Amino acid sequence: MSKIFELYGYRLDCWNAKASANREKAWCPFMNAECDGGGNRYLSALDIGKNPMLEKFFPGKKIVQSGVCSLRLRDFEQPWIVCPRRLLSLRGQQANYQTYVREQLMKCANLEQGKLYRAWSEVKMKVETTNDEDEAKSFDYTFDYVIAGSNRKKLSDVATLVGKGLRATQKIAENNQYTLAFRNGELWIDDFPSDPIVIVEIMTSSTSGGDKKKRTQIAMACEDAVICPESHNGPGINYRQVWARMVSQLIVKSQVGLAWHGKTFWLLQDVLAQYISSTTALDLSKHIAQTADEVNILAFGYGDIDAEPLAPIIEINNSSFYSGLITENATASISKGFVEIVKIGAPPDKEHLWRSLFKKSSCGNIVWE
Repeated sequence: MSKIFELYGYRLDCWNAKASANREKAWCPFMNAECDGGGNRYLSALDIGKNPMLEKFFPGKKIVQSGVCSLRLRDFEQPWIVCPRRLLSLRGQQANYQTYVREQLMKCANLEQGKLYRAWSEVKMKVETTNDEDEAKSFDYTFDYVIAGSNRKKLSDVATLVGKGLRATQKIAENNQYTLAFRNGELWIDDFPSDPIVIVEIMTSSTSGGDKKKRTQIAMACEDAVICPESHNGPGINYRQVWARMVSQLIVKSQVGLAWHGKTFWLLQDVLAQYISSTTALDLSKHIAQTADEVNILAFGYGDIDAEPLAPIIEINNSSFYSGLITENATASISKGFVEIVKIGAPPDKEHLWRSLFKKSSCGNIVWE
């Protein structure tokens, strides 16, 4: 049965006083901030007032997010990360147990060691565009993170870029903590975003809806794990939803990175990468690389998590880098490359269909009169 493996950053099977103190603040050690449920789990927040038993575990709190970082479906198997903050957070300045992940990302992105880059999170873009045939198109996506360099730019040029007056543009710059300086009687922004551009997408697993009666919904599982860790049950993993979310964006976001003369990197867990290889026509093992290309995937893993001594907070230190073209052999009758992710791995024999149909009652009859 599925169990919560990590709660508010700490292993549930080697909970200690530091873990309890951390949980009291509902703190995420990877962000070094209060847990936000991964940014997309607000409906699973814990209302302390509705469960008085939680009050002693979260003193002074009224609402906390479900701090489930990962799930272990079976004993001795690798846990599945279900919170993107667990894999990587680029918020703030501290490494927060993610030094290795950050270093691998910067190495594969060919960013200069020792040089300062900035990261923006949840970058939304909804714009109208045109293609080469002058047809109207729209682009409506949100990037998990965008990393960029910086360069000097005249405030007047920035005002033209954003379609604002000088005063309004200066206020935006000041509110967003850009550095302003006068040179030759003109105001400049010293650290305006510039190349190189690195788009970072973090794809972690989704949980199944869970069973309310069995208390396997994410919020219920979190409550039970806090109150009595030994007897809680967790939700399952929705493998297909994860794959569907990723495949719908993988090519598009990789293409836009290339269009901007930058790179897009997808950060996954190794077990998710293995699932993709086993269920689609894309065999990632054939794309192990040393340098970035059109599509780039960094897969990270826990390693031997049961080796002694057990660490209350695990820093991920294993990775594989996969890279390649979106489409290979485009002029051939069969195109390959990372587009293989949209193709079926291998169709099942028809006998499997007959077996499935035989095990169900038909829902009705159809007659064409």
